[in-house]
Amino acid sequence: MQSKPELEVIVPEWNAPENIKAFFTLRSGGMSAGAYGDKDGFCGLNLGNHVGDNKYSVRGNRRIVTDMLGAEPKWLSQVHSSRVVRAEDNNAEEQADAEFTTAAGIPCVVMTADCVPVLLCDKKGIVIAAAHAGWKGLADGVLQNAVAAMRKEIGEEDDIIAWIGPHIRKDHFEVRDDVANYYRASAVKAAADEALESLGDGFWHLDLARFAKEALKQVGVTEVTDCERDTYSDPEHFYSYRRDKVTGRHGAFICKR
Repeated sequence: MQSKPELEVIVPEWNAPENIKAFFTLRSGGMSAGAYGDKDGFCGLNLGNHVGDNKYSVRGNRRIVTDMLGAEPKWLSQVHSSRVVRAEDNNAEEQADAEFTTAAGIPCVVMTADCVPVLLCDKKGIVIAAAHAGWKGLADGVLQNAVAAMRKEIGEEDDIIAWIGPHIRKDHFEVRDDVANYYRASAVKAAADEALESLGDGFWHLDLARFAKEALKQVGVTEVTDCERDTYSDPEHFYSYRRDKVTGRHGAFICKR
């Protein structure tokens, strides 16, 4: 009988205050199997209830992370948008791709499997946010919107810091001309020369992290920690939609204590 592994998570190494708890789940340590399992097809910690996994397995996996946090996360229905919601108002998996709160004990979460998870907080530990920066939401301003929502709570002067979690990296994220041109016409177009690398014949490698850093810089977030982990090339630890198509979802969590 396959034994259940210890739950491993990535804890951001960033300059967050002591009252902030944050982590990113890996693919092992849960109840899912098959494509949603770990690298051997067992004990996967898939948190997505929209990807075809057994609903009871997902429910059990979500309970595991809820127990770690001490409170139920405010799950979103992510739609690759730039919409941001207040976590306290998210009572039915709101359609949005970022959420924020100033309340203690309310975990914010986004799910990813190649897209960019970004966790944010201010240096005084007053406001927190989690953002799902898929290629379209990133180009359309989800990170700028998340920071704007945070600044309404704390003012313009307080420093906000960010952590960029595991996602598909430039060497593996191949896009066509339409996506490259979408970025060239977006608010983060200043980073296009560095973030886009032509492969010829209308194909490009796209650096999501570089565009994310540009988006954050535009709204005054300059202290950005990038974990530099690649989901696509590391099937032992990460789900990847681009690599596997049918796969699970990780969670990026942040909570104020």
